[in-house]
Amino acid sequence: MRGDGNAMEEERKREWCYRMMTSDPRLARMILTYFNEDDFQRIEDHKTGDGVIGGKSCGFLLVEKMMEKLLPEYRDRWEPCPSWFVGTGIFCQVRDGRPIRVFAEEFRKILDYFDGAPFIVRSSSLMEDGYDNAFFGKYESVFCANQGAREDCLEALLLAAGRVYDSVKNQEAMEYRRKWHRPDQEEQMGLLIQRVAGERIGDLYYPAIAGMGCSYNPYKWMEHINPEAGMLRMVAGLGTRAVTRTPGDYPRLVGLDCAQGNLWGSVGEKHKYSQRQVDVVDLAKKEVCTKRLSELIDGMPKSYRRLILERDTDAEEMLSRRGDYRKIYFADCQGMVEDRIFIQMMKRLLKSLEENYHQPVDIEFAVNAVGDKDWSVTLVQCRPLRSGISDQVKIPKDVDEEFLFDVRRTSMRRSKEQKLDYIVWVDPQAYYEYPYKKKPDVGHVIGKINHYLEESEEKALLLVPGRIGTSSPELGVPVSYADISSFGAICEVAYGKAGYRAELSYGSHMFQNLVEADVYYGAINENSKTRIYRPEILKAYPEVMTELVGEITQELLHIIKIFRVKEAAILYLDAADGRAVCRLIKTETKE
Repeated sequence: MRGDGNAMEEERKREWCYRMMTSDPRLARMILTYFNEDDFQRIEDHKTGDGVIGGKSCGFLLVEKMMEKLLPEYRDRWEPCPSWFVGTGIFCQVRDGRPIRVFAEEFRKILDYFDGAPFIVRSSSLMEDGYDNAFFGKYESVFCANQGAREDCLEALLLAAGRVYDSVKNQEAMEYRRKWHRPDQEEQMGLLIQRVAGERIGDLYYPAIAGMGCSYNPYKWMEHINPEAGMLRMVAGLGTRAVTRTPGDYPRLVGLDCAQGNLWGSVGEKHKYSQRQVDVVDLAKKEVCTKRLSELIDGMPKSYRRLILERDTDAEEMLSRRGDYRKIYFADCQGMVEDRIFIQMMKRLLKSLEENYHQPVDIEFAVNAVGDKDWSVTLVQCRPLRSGISDQVKIPKDVDEEFLFDVRRTSMRRSKEQKLDYIVWVDPQAYYEYPYKKKPDVGHVIGKINHYLEESEEKALLLVPGRIGTSSPELGVPVSYADISSFGAICEVAYGKAGYRAELSYGSHMFQNLVEADVYYGAINENSKTRIYRPEILKAYPEVMTELVGEITQELLHIIKIFRVKEAAILYLDAADGRAVCRLIKTETKE
């Protein structure tokens, strides 16, 4: 039965939606509003296996449909993403012991559909990307180059599907379900398989730019940013670097009300805090790999270079004085930022999605570039974000001597006042002096403290030098979300003597997880954003490390301190003023 959506009975649409897409009444309401008979039929024509297609697939289909319906004037700037859907029925059979290779013939249809183009196998579980929980980065996504002999490509696809299914059992996912009181709820996994946006450049394949966007941006890295306008986080190449913390690399952050506003005062600073490596699909090696930007520039088409690259004229002038005449490029997506049509389109899209979801949303996208002037956007994901009602908060005046810190413009989700039971402080100098190979031990101890907080449901503030969650211990403390999920507040602390910088990773999966959990994630910098920071006042409070987590080595006791501040510490967050203050309202005698 095909035809105009208006000819389709509402009951038939409803049956199709709940059988094939979702049982969430809020998502179903939007689907039934925007989808017609042909839309449902197209999904069924590109679907393998019984069951529903899962939350990520629903969000992806909705964002494409809303782009088509709500912003038709941008139709020539939007490129649909060829996709295939695998229902939860296959996961249930694999979980119950049936080998995934039993479904080989059904997966061959997927190879036929993508016809040699690279694709990505993504999770799309029942719980994922819904109103209640987003599961940011909890499940696997696996790229398939889709090159070579057909049977080899099929084997790679089956292995990728198996990896995504197995990720339901990983520690991060189980911790997340426990955090949101869903440990016993049965999780079922669909798959969303999408063609990788981009084009072939020699033996490599990648889009010009990829990134994520949020419809509401309360993270004021500049004073005049309007939170309601939304934000983008963009990188050259595959979007993997836009949602994970990468040492030495910096994505381009864009406030959509002041797109060209920049944190850095000179072109040299912009270059220093720019992207140096690019993730691509290597078609010859049949894998995703990371290339230095300098390796890619000569082979980049002009359409890519125009959107991605900027020249460091200061460095060029300095080199020319030495007789070295050459162009120095760096990647900051400036060409895309300067495109008013792109900025206006993304701003309107995000606001339209927020209005339809009735709460803030985030999206993932890629920018394709063909020719000297044309570009198009491919949307690959959309999900609602948790939002809380801000409380009225009044920060006490004239008690500066009681402030542990007073900072502004560093990550603020909403206003609130929160009592703290403990403050965990990692001594930056002691951490710096600790042997490099042992630095992950500090993260393991933080994980033990997190486990205690999980069981006790007490609140703690974590103060760590440099980046939290980095994979490079020389930049900060390497932890996973599961190691910090039960902290009530987390601050990255700059410490110039050892080269530690507080670099909040706006838009990364860890950042989104902390936002969703309503955890304050801020920075204590060595600049005008920090009015007060006095960690020495913590020494007036009892240290309780062994009491909470048991015996640890003297070396680690020297690095990590837990101070009991119950009935003494209050964290004040004032979103309107972009200000965060931790006050210790009384002094205790150390036990």
